Amino acid sequence: MTQSRIGSPTTGLVAMRLAVEFGGPDDFAESFAGALERGGSLGATFVAALDRGDLSIHLPHEDGPCWNSVPLFHLHPGEQPTDDDWAVTSSILEKLERYR
Repeated sequence: MTQSRIGSPTTGLVAMRLAVEFGGPDDFAESFAGALERGGSLGATFVAALDRGDLSIHLPHEDGPCWNSVPLFHLHPGEQPTDDDWAVTSSILEKLERYR
């Protein structure tokens, strides 16, 4: 899986889904950076809705409980998703695609 300068995948299922949901890796990174800023010390969680597989960014202090979603990874301000975060995300998205 190739990476852009901001650490988001640029190929594969995750990249395709980021393009559909956010417009692409750079748009996703910009959205996540804004979410991290709004999330403060609690950070933000990248999630997939279990029933639709839609991707979104959950802010614990603003959004309340995250029902019917699977967390893909959680970041605090200043953190970047790791290769392992993206590998887990890809694996979960593949499973959700099969059962949609």
